[in-house]
Amino acid sequence: MKIRPITTALILVFAGIAAGQEAFAQTSKQQTSAVVIPTGGPCLFDFERGEVPNCVRESATGHLFIAPELLKDLEFDSHGLAAVLSPREGWMYVNRSGKVVIRGVPAMDNGADSFHDGLVRIVRNGKYGFANRGGQVVIPAIYDGAMNFENGRAAVCKGCETSREGEHHFLSGGVWFRINTKGTVLARIRPNS
Repeated sequence: MKIRPITTALILVFAGIAAGQEAFAQTSKQQTSAVVIPTGGPCLFDFERGEVPNCVRESATGHLFIAPELLKDLEFDSHGLAAVLSPREGWMYVNRSGKVVIRGVPAMDNGADSFHDGLVRIVRNGKYGFANRGGQVVIPAIYDGAMNFENGRAAVCKGCETSREGEHHFLSGGVWFRINTKGTVLARIRPNS
């Protein structure tokens, strides 16, 4: 079969166009994955103001942050942290740049649990642990229940269960321990001691 030069040239042009479109599509996919989507989930940081749409956003690397335009409205503590409630993530603490530094903070008195002796309780997969103000988990989430630190000590339990009475939660049963702020078990204790 004899192929004319014009036919060969057209085939090469179409092949070049197809290759260019494929390269463009791959470049567009790469650029899209690096873009931060400007809309996000709602959050609550001021009960009077109510829920704020497009507040909690996610970077291309998967890190959560608060929309920059809302940072001026947050109430930061003396350590530069503010509590924010997300319907999807629960209570969390964010720093002044808007980065979420601590997730999974349990509720206490209708707000985020507060820091005691420099640590705050966190919940991961239904287990309690403690994180510091920098967001580092200093006591792994291995306990079924935990009380806040007081004077460098906290009561924690394994095998205990949570019961509810109205809006209050109670821990009962299980084996209880007293730990220090490094997570070292100091003693086995009786509940409520």
